Amino acid sequence: MARRIVKQLVIGLIFLLILAGIGYWIYNTAKPEPTCTDGIKNQGEEEIDCGGPCSLCELVHIKEIEVLWAKAIKGQGNFYDLSAKIKNPNQNYGSGQIDYQFELYDSNNQLIAKYSDTTFILPNQTKYLLKIKAESNLMVGEAKLSFSQVEWQKPNDYQSPSLVVQQKEYRLLNEQDLGFAQVRALLTNKSNFDFDKVDIDILLFDQDHQLLAINTNEIRTLLAGQERDFVTTWFNPIKGQVAFIEVEPETNIFDPDNFLSGTKERERFQEY
Repeated sequence: MARRIVKQLVIGLIFLLILAGIGYWIYNTAKPEPTCTDGIKNQGEEEIDCGGPCSLCELVHIKEIEVLWAKAIKGQGNFYDLSAKIKNPNQNYGSGQIDYQFELYDSNNQLIAKYSDTTFILPNQTKYLLKIKAESNLMVGEAKLSFSQVEWQKPNDYQSPSLVVQQKEYRLLNEQDLGFAQVRALLTNKSNFDFDKVDIDILLFDQDHQLLAINTNEIRTLLAGQERDFVTTWFNPIKGQVAFIEVEPETNIFDPDNFLSGTKERERFQEY
């Protein structure tokens, strides 16, 4: 009797093993191939669906550009000067191609005008976006900024361009001068690179750090170690008393045509 029970148990165990083998074969045959979107850490991924054969985890976890503020300053007639301050929170990624749009709203929060353009931003950079003389037939109550497309890139051995502004001076012009006010400053390229173009944003603030006026300038062919004086003029009156000046130079490292020389250091700087 005991021998019969043992025999039955053995037969039952063999049967269960056969069923398990068939189930395992069906599972492996029917299960989908690993992908970078299956929500499972497999196929040598560093994290779930990134790293290894998938996209870099750093790029998957990229952070959006932050808009710190956006403003519209009333100018002459139906024109406004638009400005915004933005921040790239990503330490290693920037973009040479950012599509952005200023949207202007009236006091009832109704959209009345749009202005689109492109810009760039360096890794971990905080910068200004300026649009001079944007036209609106209606009174602007608020300006907003949005981004429609950002092409992220990771520069190799990245170092932020060292563009230093010194000797900033704001002055009102005399009646015999052409214009209302000027900002003078000295720009020094302390980088090891020769740049074809450097853009300069100038912002004027009052004692309460309220933005009064904006303007732009452009320096062409700024060589490594070179100093350049520049003057920016406002031709219309500025409402308010200027107490602080911000002068922000920037250059696009993602544009290969912006580098004038082809040394190995420059070539390595442009890789991404």
